[in-house]
Amino acid sequence: MKFLIVKTSSIGDVIQTFPVVDVLKSKFPTCRIDWVVEKGIAPLLRAHPDIHNVFEVDTKRWRKSLFKSLGAIGSFKREIRRIRYDAIFDLQGNSKSGMINLFARGKKKVGYDWDSVAEKPNYLTTNVHFPCQNEGSVRFRYLQLVESHFGEKLPRLNKELVLQLSEQESALLERFSLFGVYRPRLMICFGSNWPNKQLSEHTLVEFLKLVQEKLSPEFIFVYGNQIEKEQADRFERVFTKTSITVGRMSLPLWQRFMSVVEGVIAMDSAALHLCGTTSTPSFSLFGPSSALAYKPSGDNHEAFQGKCPYGIEFTKRCPSLRTCKTGACLKDVSPQALFDQFSIFWSRVSKSTLASTK
Repeated sequence: MKFLIVKTSSIGDVIQTFPVVDVLKSKFPTCRIDWVVEKGIAPLLRAHPDIHNVFEVDTKRWRKSLFKSLGAIGSFKREIRRIRYDAIFDLQGNSKSGMINLFARGKKKVGYDWDSVAEKPNYLTTNVHFPCQNEGSVRFRYLQLVESHFGEKLPRLNKELVLQLSEQESALLERFSLFGVYRPRLMICFGSNWPNKQLSEHTLVEFLKLVQEKLSPEFIFVYGNQIEKEQADRFERVFTKTSITVGRMSLPLWQRFMSVVEGVIAMDSAALHLCGTTSTPSFSLFGPSSALAYKPSGDNHEAFQGKCPYGIEFTKRCPSLRTCKTGACLKDVSPQALFDQFSIFWSRVSKSTLASTK
């Protein structure tokens, strides 16, 4: 059996689609699974042990300069049409993925029905349609489409995902593993593409001071750009003798690094969803997005949900996520409130996480 998954972006959404690979492999252990994704995310998928081939697209560049991109688009079309798939699963549901559906060859092109599809033109590019549940975890939405196609609930392999590393990355991971082996190591992923998804620096520092007082941990501050580096440097100066900062690394290396620490504290971001592919516990902070929709599943993952002071309600993301000038649902959270929930969570998971350090 040959399957094609069309889920081009974003990083977090792509990661949350990984359970689909798991259930396809559980039903068809020898199947071939290919994937279409944006160029910048392709290295993550190439590190996935159960994905056979990755087709890259660069839709932002294609839209920006269509005429200059005709050669690249034609090359992509010829490449993807070399294979005829038993089923193509469009988990994106927009016009961009619709174009990919038209290019690809497949007996069945499976997508969302008219009421569920994200952008209506996409409906015309698939020939098998199913409704989807918009409430609850987004991972269920992806699984629901695939399971609806097969007419049954598919079992999962429930194996921990181990992304493949280069030799150089494996050496770096070994160095990371040696840091702070005599106390809990907590990776702090404080960044996000959206400022309103982040705590204020003051709130985060005061929260971590309470965590430090209780656990005496080693903090590992991870940054991905220059602004975050400057923040990480400030955090390291506060926690001088009990922290390190780690700069930009590949997504596979980041995921494997997470697998060797005792806990991750993260915003609603790609970092959190990476942690969800490991057995490492996470404590996440949600404000203008719903923990019910985006938190990793399982008892090892706990989320704090900030409340909107303006009474705005939403199912997945706040409609004012990009425009709210205060971000008060997270910025005004009490450090003590965060710590109280974290403390209960850590007491529950600490036995299993610390056992691995002995």
